[in-house]
Amino acid sequence: MILFLQMLIEKLDKERPGWRRSTILLIDNAPYHTSEQVFQFYKSEKLPIMFTGPHSYDAAPIELLFASLKSVDLNPEGLQTSKSKFSISISKFVEYFL
Repeated sequence: MILFLQMLIEKLDKERPGWRRSTILLIDNAPYHTSEQVFQFYKSEKLPIMFTGPHSYDAAPIELLFASLKSVDLNPEGLQTSKSKFSISISKFVEYFL
């Protein structure tokens, strides 16, 4: 998570100086977004962040797109995508696309 944010900050700083004044990063409450280490990073980089409430798809419409991609566009065979079946699903995805 921190590596991704570092790369994003670097890109935004280069392409849109002052982006922090006009941008808010909308973040869900996943554990990797809310750990103490990540919070310290947000603070040290002075990132403008806002957290969504639990299961607040209406506040983050992109989640509906992600759900559609996972269930239809990237999964034409309708394979199980839960974490417990991830290893089986990924091998079937590889078979399908290779």
